Formats: sequence, C-alpha cells, structure tokens
Amino acid sequence: MKRSIWAGFLVAAFLLISACASHRYTVLEPRNKELTDYQILEIRDFKCNLGDSDSKALAERFADRLYLNILKDRKEHPDEIIFDKVVRKTQKTEGVLLLDGTVISFEKGSRAKRYLLGFGSGKAYCTIQSNFTDKHSNENIMKLNFDGELSMGIFGGSVDEAVQGVVEAYLEYFDDYFANQRSKK
Repeated sequence: MKRSIWAGFLVAAFLLISACASHRYTVLEPRNKELTDYQILEIRDFKCNLGDSDSKALAERFADRLYLNILKDRKEHPDEIIFDKVVRKTQKTEGVLLLDGTVISFEKGSRAKRYLLGFGSGKAYCTIQSNFTDKHSNENIMKLNFDGELSMGIFGGSVDEAVQGVVEAYLEYFDDYFANQRSKK
C-alpha cells in the first residue's frame, strides 16, 4: 500500500515538474532535390509576418539560436551530419542551400493558466515557415512549417520552451532526413 502511494506521489510530482511541450514539422512543398547535393547550409536572418514586438524580437534572435543549436547537435552527433558546413553567411553560391524563415504565428499564452489549469489552457505556441532555396539557381527546393507548443509545466512553464520546441522540430527534420538517407545505402 505504501509503495502505491509513493508511486502515485512520484507520478504526480513528475507531471507537475515536467513541461508538456511538443514539436513537429509539416512538409508544405516536398523537396525536389536531395539535401545531400549541398555542402553548405546558410541560415539567413528570419523575418516576421506579425506586427507585435514579441514576435519581431523572436524573429531577430531565432536564426542565431537555430544556428547554435545545430552546431551543438553536430558536435554531439558527428556521424549524423548532412552538410559539411552550417553558416550564418557565406560569399559562396555553388553547393549552398539557403534557409529563410518567417515567424507566421507566435502566442505567449498565459503562464498562470498553464500553471493553474494546464492541459491546453493558456497554451504558448510558435510556428515558423521555412523556405529552402538553391543559392546559385534561386530554385525553391522545399517548404516546411516548424511548430513548437507548451501546454503546461512547472509554475506554468516558460514560453521559451515553445520556441525551443521549434528548434527541436528543425533538428528532428534533419535527423529524420539523415536516417532516411542512411537506410537507402
């Protein structure tokens, strides 16, 4: 009986402490060329279609955040790399895939509602639409949406967790792409 109570307490504590964040990517226009045809991924400054200052500030910071997270992931998984280099800017055009992103939705939600009610109330979310373009030919290679959301967490969680979810969606897409390429060999 004591073990059941203890186990119930641990599960409840885990649910209270952990954040219920999720992420996903959606392919809007499938790729018409393999990413492995490119040696360099150039991440350009992101734009914002929204008028509020929080969304604009997110767009200004996001490219650097994504870049640093990709570099960290490459360091942690050196045998799972698609591009030889990932850069913020390069003068090269041959073999360069451009990543242009636009913040198309961003809602900070209500931290109090996430804390007090949870389960979707006061949800924070972010969606960034990304176009991947051949820098040399200006050909559109693919278009995807990357989403992150936070529905609850300790003390309501931070909206930053939803934004990090978007970063995780990018990393997941590249990981899934790499895994699919490896299985073709």
